[in-house]
Amino acid sequence: MFGTAHPQPPHRKEVAVQVVRHEQTSVDKTLTVEKIPGGHVAPPPATEAIRFEVVYTLGEYLSLLGDHVAFTLRHRHPVQRRRMALLPLALGLPALAAAWIAGSGWPGTALALALAALLALASHPATLRFWVPVLGTPIFLVKQRRMPSCSFRIDAAGIERTSRTGTFVRAWSDVAAVRRYRRGYLLVLARGALPIPARCLDQGKLEAFRRHARAHGRNVTPPA
Repeated sequence: MFGTAHPQPPHRKEVAVQVVRHEQTSVDKTLTVEKIPGGHVAPPPATEAIRFEVVYTLGEYLSLLGDHVAFTLRHRHPVQRRRMALLPLALGLPALAAAWIAGSGWPGTALALALAALLALASHPATLRFWVPVLGTPIFLVKQRRMPSCSFRIDAAGIERTSRTGTFVRAWSDVAAVRRYRRGYLLVLARGALPIPARCLDQGKLEAFRRHARAHGRNVTPPA
């Protein structure tokens, strides 16, 4: 075991055989990247569409209508707001005084003046809470009869509403603004609007709705 003999060097044939075996068993570590057809990277998957059913209630409709009318009046030009507040008073109060002066001596004239005064004063912005249910209720009943329920689909392309009367489709470019009111959301269009009750959007759907709106420059903002 501790002899003085030295080991013999391997024969050249044995060395060649070992080199060939090593080359055959070596792991190929070359990274190959396949070229994508057309040279374009596939886009990320599209966001899932928001779907929900709506059966509107009178309370929701009147609330959204009243909030939107009040918002529109508040954002008129200051000169227009003053005119809307002062003109009914300037016309109604003198007519009311003239009707009182006419009294029983000219009943027909007094009645006409009283009606004119009533119409003028009724157009004052302070009477908004009275006129919204008076005018909004029959409008809601007509719409409810035509469209008892609606199915909505909202995605990156736009908004689609399907009802008994057909399918109504609008792109996000047709939406002028998205308002957040007390009972829901209102998508303001060039002509008309689409109300969406808040109860139809849970947290996940609401976040997706806001992402779609922001992606097209339409932030969901509460009325100021």
